[in-house]
Amino acid sequence: MLSERLIRAYPDRVREGLRRRGSAPETLERWLTLDDERRTLASEHDALAASKSDPSALKRIRVRLKALEDEQRGLLARIPNLPRDDVPDGQDASGNVELRRWGTPPVFDFTPKRHDELANVLGILDLPRATKLAGPRFPLLVGDGARLLRALATLFLDMHRARGYVEIAPPHLLRATILEGTGHLPRFADDLYQLPADALALSPTAETQLVALHADETLAEEALPLAYTACTPAFRREAGSAGARERGLIRQHQFDKVELVRIATPETADAAFTTLLADAEETLQRLALPYRVVVLCAGELPFAAERTVDLEVWMSGEGRYVEISSVSDCGTFQARGLHLRYRPKGGGRTRYPHTLNGSALALGRTLVALLENGQRANGSVALPLALHALMGMEALAH
Repeated sequence: MLSERLIRAYPDRVREGLRRRGSAPETLERWLTLDDERRTLASEHDALAASKSDPSALKRIRVRLKALEDEQRGLLARIPNLPRDDVPDGQDASGNVELRRWGTPPVFDFTPKRHDELANVLGILDLPRATKLAGPRFPLLVGDGARLLRALATLFLDMHRARGYVEIAPPHLLRATILEGTGHLPRFADDLYQLPADALALSPTAETQLVALHADETLAEEALPLAYTACTPAFRREAGSAGARERGLIRQHQFDKVELVRIATPETADAAFTTLLADAEETLQRLALPYRVVVLCAGELPFAAERTVDLEVWMSGEGRYVEISSVSDCGTFQARGLHLRYRPKGGGRTRYPHTLNGSALALGRTLVALLENGQRANGSVALPLALHALMGMEALAH
């Protein structure tokens, strides 16, 4: 969440940031109105307490102050992070800026098929049975499809461990306070699978668990930067987001992905971002998958991010680049919500670190790209060299 001091001292700066994001200002204005009332009441309370006035009047003021603080806290959780000054302006994808491309999309002497067509012929994907088990838009990989998913997870996790990330196997159910601290509640309540009786929700992304590992802790600056990775399922309702172009494994309610998280001081956050982006790109390069790097404009930023760069992989059956990873710097936004601080090695007051996250990679979409880009005219699919030993084969065939 944003700093209350920032909002109070620089409301116009916050208004401008929200305008750039295309966010309505009503929540901010309501917070400011309540803050004026709260500060006035607090002064009145202190004056009455000093004069030893009627205790009932003090109690009435305390009740109102508590109500104001609770409402302000709820409003603060609905205000998104502010974009950095170097984030391009824009309200939709047309405002995004392509930085560079890596690799060349394959050229076929036949009409390339979509991944779901290929997977059906290969016998590695069974969406009808997945629907029987759980409803539409859930995955069910079979045989070599399941093995390929496992091989990708192993490849990615081993790569990231070699690059200094600590591997974590976290719980998949989370408390509301954790989801609130990372910015997923209340903003995305409708997208979460929640278990009200247990006051828990299924994780929408391992970013949540990894960022929140040190919630309510004060770390030594010498311990930073921290780097974590995990392979977990992600669960998202994503109501209304399905479309004709997102059949098969492109968009599911449940999908596995390998997540990367770094926690760094504000002074080293840019270097951490560069490292995180390079680590995500390396996974695509190891698989020889063509991709492009795209800077998101202000209107496209995730709720908690102050800047984001997407990696979009080429999918031949789709005939387009599709987002497969988002690398974000959330500034101190999540750390503040999680009460995560560090103590500077030179002494002084504790500070909030930056939290950074990125997928490396979403396994389902990686599998899609491998199928569509590696397909052959006879229906088999060539696998990249990095997977030969893990799969014990060089190609998928029916």
